[in-house]
Amino acid sequence: MGTCASKAVKCNDHWMDGIPIDEELTPSHRIINGRRFHTDETVKYIFPNDDEEIEKLELQYYLFKEYWRTCYTSPITPMLTAGGGRVLDIGCGPGTWIMDLASKYKSTTFIGIDISPMFPQHVKPRNASFVQYNILNKIPFPNDTFDYVHQSLLSSAFTTSQWKEVIKEIVRVTKPGGWIEFLEYDYFVHNEGPISQRINASTISFFLSQGLIPNISKHLPEILQSTEQLMDIHCEIKSVPIGNWGGTLGSVALEVIGIEISALRNNLQPLMGLSDQHYEALIEGFVSEVNKYKSYINTFRFYAQKVM
Repeated sequence: MGTCASKAVKCNDHWMDGIPIDEELTPSHRIINGRRFHTDETVKYIFPNDDEEIEKLELQYYLFKEYWRTCYTSPITPMLTAGGGRVLDIGCGPGTWIMDLASKYKSTTFIGIDISPMFPQHVKPRNASFVQYNILNKIPFPNDTFDYVHQSLLSSAFTTSQWKEVIKEIVRVTKPGGWIEFLEYDYFVHNEGPISQRINASTISFFLSQGLIPNISKHLPEILQSTEQLMDIHCEIKSVPIGNWGGTLGSVALEVIGIEISALRNNLQPLMGLSDQHYEALIEGFVSEVNKYKSYINTFRFYAQKVM
């Protein structure tokens, strides 16, 4: 069994397969308008890490799973079915992806890692573990550890240089012949009306001011190729409608986007020069507008195999 030092990475009550892990101190937090955020200056993640954010991430997970009809796109089902493999989920959040797959593939080891301990602490499958760690300090596992590494929805967390370092680390901990995969969506509303255009412009401006990339999908293929250790690089795209015009799932997507716009209030509202009242009115107008214009967002899956 591996160990969890008292000041080190926080992990569950049991550690799997004796995989060694590096140490790190727990990050602190700050409260802004009743929402909890990171204070670690190395972390650009712009969304909160509280219970409301957990609910949003869980809703978002099942929304994208339903549209994609799958939890992953890489050809890893034989490995998962055979058992004995190791899977890492980076930025696992509440651990929904891990819990879903670990419950189905009980002979595969699943490990989730996140800077915040939003993941389950006690109630979880026996083949699932979670680690609290800031991966910008490098992924805390040895070379060639995992058969598959998954990462989703972190374009709101990494600068361009950080993306390159994180992907380099992901490739390092992936076994030769193993697979890596990313699920992302661009922070643009398509088929936008005047309100969406205003939100788009302010969101892009804020992302860029933080060194973040609101359209990471355009850059990921080049970053993946630059590692010179990946082959069979694939990209798949699915559009997700926002609003009642898209049926039940469109309504869920609208709820998710609405929660995000509300969470970004402290950043977007000053850029727009709006009062609290006018910002609330903006959100209400957005809800009506997306149905009128049949707005949507694009989601992307990138996956590739590490060379043998």
